Amino acid sequence: MTPRLRHPAARAPRGRSRAAGRLVAAAATALTIVGGAVLGLAAPASAHNYMIASTPKADGTLTSLPKAFEITTNDKLLDIGGSNAGFAYRIVGPDGKYYEDGCLAVDGPSMTTKAALGDSGKYTVEWQIVSADGHTVSDEYTFTWKAPAGFTAATGAAEPPTCSTASGGSTEAATNGTASGATDSAGTDALFIAAGGVVVVGAVVAVLLLLRRRPAAPSSSDEDDPDAPRED
Repeated sequence: MTPRLRHPAARAPRGRSRAAGRLVAAAATALTIVGGAVLGLAAPASAHNYMIASTPKADGTLTSLPKAFEITTNDKLLDIGGSNAGFAYRIVGPDGKYYEDGCLAVDGPSMTTKAALGDSGKYTVEWQIVSADGHTVSDEYTFTWKAPAGFTAATGAAEPPTCSTASGGSTEAATNGTASGATDSAGTDALFIAAGGVVVVGAVVAVLLLLRRRPAAPSSSDEDDPDAPRED
């Protein structure tokens, strides 16, 4: 009997498609993992700061004047050039007047100001900051002031005070405020995100090279191929 010869070329596409399918599946898994890592790095960079502590405490009662009124957030604040641009700290009394001195100091995640309070009552703190991601965030909270015996009440101001020194109107906040590492923090986030993007691109290139150069894997079904030559 004359043996029937098989045609290897007919089997090659089948083996090649299986190998390509396995590579594509592996590539998809790798890209999903890397993409998730990059998104995980980008998420903190786009999150706004929020207040985690304050002096006085929100809805708390104050019985003596603190050295400074303070807002502390969860991340470094973005005070570019120490200008305090975009920052505000107001302390409004029950009479609607302002009791802060108008000067701000930004240090790391915190913003502080000083105030001389008036008569006892409920006060409102109105604040605005610039988050590490560059967005402004504002909010307010109240506290109760119970003046101690012998306390001399301040008169307050009808308009928010402007911080100035006796030497001719230079802003104290401009000399006290610092970038507080916020720029470094934002820059570091950007570097991590860029590095993640390089990893993704590298993974894509590697997969394309493998798909182009890897030879087709032999098909195990060839062993049982009815068209394979048999010895009589």
